[in-house]
Amino acid sequence: MLSLRTSSLGLLSCILLSLDGVALAQQSSSFSYDERTLTMLYEASLKKNEADSYIEKRIADERTKIRILADEEVKTLVEPSERDPQTTDTAAPTKAVDRQRAVVQLLEDHLRDRKADLELLNEEEQKYYKDASPQIDTDDNLRLTKTHPELLAKKAVLEERIDALDAGLVLQKDRLSKLNRTQWLEQFTTLIGFFSYVLIILGAVFLDRVLRRRVARRFEEKGKRYIVAKFVSAGIYSIAVLWILSKILSDHPDAIASLAIVGAGIAIALQDVVKDFMGWIIILQRRLYKLGNRVSIGQYTGDVVDIGPLRTTMLEISVGGSFNAHERTGKILYLPNSLVLRESVLNYNTTSDFMSVEVQVTITYASNWRKAEQILKDVLMKQTKDFSELARIQQRRRTALFYTMWEVGEPEIHVDLASSGVLFTLKFIVPIGKRRSVVTSLSREILEQFNADREVELAYNTIQIVGGKEVS
Repeated sequence: MLSLRTSSLGLLSCILLSLDGVALAQQSSSFSYDERTLTMLYEASLKKNEADSYIEKRIADERTKIRILADEEVKTLVEPSERDPQTTDTAAPTKAVDRQRAVVQLLEDHLRDRKADLELLNEEEQKYYKDASPQIDTDDNLRLTKTHPELLAKKAVLEERIDALDAGLVLQKDRLSKLNRTQWLEQFTTLIGFFSYVLIILGAVFLDRVLRRRVARRFEEKGKRYIVAKFVSAGIYSIAVLWILSKILSDHPDAIASLAIVGAGIAIALQDVVKDFMGWIIILQRRLYKLGNRVSIGQYTGDVVDIGPLRTTMLEISVGGSFNAHERTGKILYLPNSLVLRESVLNYNTTSDFMSVEVQVTITYASNWRKAEQILKDVLMKQTKDFSELARIQQRRRTALFYTMWEVGEPEIHVDLASSGVLFTLKFIVPIGKRRSVVTSLSREILEQFNADREVELAYNTIQIVGGKEVS
């Protein structure tokens, strides 16, 4: 009965080796060698009682042929497949490293299989040809070879293949190490390139701030200062963007093919930014408003102080109540330009830089209302007549391409009867943003004129007692 070791040897041999006259474990390999010549040489060598130089030379020549075939086998395993475009030398470093790892793993697997085959043959040689005893009943079905010369021939083939795999594995591991260094250097270079783009952007921001401050010191006139500052900023950022694009295209010549895809992805991800930019173009092309204009965009009202590609900056204006109507609140509004695409835009400066204002003055019924009307007319003409003329000129020039029948008229005074006296409504034109100062000056002049005339008295809520009854 065979031992447990003999049974294991037989089972492994049935799985790993075939006895069709080809080398061991070659079903998935391109290696092919006819072992009959080498078997006959080993058979002749074993029959000799002493070494034969001729036979030894023939065996060495055969082993040289085997080594050449083994080297060709390793070369076939290492060469990239012509059917796979990703395994060519022009592949990206990351793909090259992955492929090289696969090659090294493949060689290690083949080497492990060959060594396992050789170990089985060594065990068989030791058991059946060196330590065999007549008492052990051997089973030919469990043996890998039939004769000792055949076993020596198979061992020679495996030894040469193992040597070829060892040599090839050393070279491929060295190549993998070099590819890893190359990949690391490229990743480091990419990181340096990314930081260079960041430095370009930061440098552009820093240079923009420095030059804008110098422009602010050199130009005292606000309009020129703003225009020059805008041109400086546009120039700096344009140069920065062109510089970054040139570096990307020079470092990655194939990147231009993917710019369209990247641009589409960015447009989807940053659709709000794209809308803001399109709103900026519409503002400029349609001239919806410009610097210094007072506009209402949706529920927001303010004086425009900056128009950027993404945001419009305004000084907020209060539009509610009568005390502080159309006065600055001291707050700054940053509105996205996309608002003009979905909200109504009201520009107070479209026809002129003036706005209509009404002021009410009430005098008692006991006062001389005709004289009061004349006083109000004189004061009103004195304070606001020039405004009306300028507004008229601006309106004619700015509405030349519009169909309009309305023109700015002279200051007007309307008379009405109120419960507490005669009500005068003064309607006149003032510059936008000057309402409070003009009304203050006008009110002071009216008070001085009324105080100097005893026939005119301002009305206010009073209570009179007539015949024991209160009359308000």
